[in-house]
Amino acid sequence: MRRRSFRALVAGRDVPRDRIFFLSHWFRGHNNPRYAELLPRLDRVDAYLAMLSDRRALRGLQYRVLLRPLRPRLEPQLVRLGARRYLGLFTTDNEQIPHFRGPVVSDVDDPRFTERDAAQLGSPQVQAYVVTEERAARAFEALGVEKPHYVIPQGVDFSSFRPEDVEAVARRRREPGDFVVGYMAAWLLAAGDRGGENPLYNVEHLLELWSEIRARVPRARLWLLGGASSVIEEQASALGGVVVFGRVPRDQLLAHVANFDVGLYPRTKDQGIQSVKIAEYMGAGVPTVAYDYDVTQVVRVASAGLLVETGREFVDAVVRLAEDEAARRALAETAGAYGRSLDWRVLAERYNEILDRHIPVR
Repeated sequence: MRRRSFRALVAGRDVPRDRIFFLSHWFRGHNNPRYAELLPRLDRVDAYLAMLSDRRALRGLQYRVLLRPLRPRLEPQLVRLGARRYLGLFTTDNEQIPHFRGPVVSDVDDPRFTERDAAQLGSPQVQAYVVTEERAARAFEALGVEKPHYVIPQGVDFSSFRPEDVEAVARRRREPGDFVVGYMAAWLLAAGDRGGENPLYNVEHLLELWSEIRARVPRARLWLLGGASSVIEEQASALGGVVVFGRVPRDQLLAHVANFDVGLYPRTKDQGIQSVKIAEYMGAGVPTVAYDYDVTQVVRVASAGLLVETGREFVDAVVRLAEDEAARRALAETAGAYGRSLDWRVLAERYNEILDRHIPVR
């Protein structure tokens, strides 16, 4: 990826014919790891990024005051301008498709399966689209989308994953005999927090499960990686045995995850979005305990953990792995083997091939 300024786009400077247009808003520490890891590895992409603050409160203000009111009018104009300069468009927002007249490849990592999305993906200029799971493509096909599709799953960044960093985290944060279960999210929220109604960030059910896990496994510790609200910090402190790390830089994340004995995925709703967390658990060689949803079937396919139906079964599964080290190690080994196939460096090469195939240089 090559960062480009909006001034260069508006000025109409010549663009080499092999370059591909990309337009989005962005912020440092982006909470969509797929694009944070994928975009820099797409060789032909010129990225025009409206940069927002990495401070959540200020970013929210920028979104409400600037991005939300201006985007519906300004973005179509910028996409049409990009169509004059560039042969093709790579997009992560299907709303851009109608405004670009050249060939388009769309990445749909958060599918909505609406008639509008299906119509946009079915546009003549769309050459192909990419999803994280085959079932998403099947759902679009049921809506009438007949375009070629590819599956590029959520990946793992191994570029900064070093054994010595894993050991350093263990020395600083683990005690002898600890059984560490862990969870991570960009935000760790309660129902009363802004955004706390979103299952992606609400961890109250996790804390309910934790109280039962700790009662049965006193040596257990819960590591929480992510920006925790004051409410969650208070609840965690009251429960005991919880270590709230706050936001961990991405280049240090796997070193912390690799110190989990078990990774938890206690989402109470299947939102149809393939989990980056589970990919990173597997990449770090950590077995997963999760609810049995369509979106968590990779755990079963990879023999990378245990899937359960109820909260009681969830607690029982964690306790079983705490007590059976041999079973835990076996799951960790198969999880790690599967996780190595999710290296972003490998997946990005496949993505570059897709772009070359469907937006060829003329």
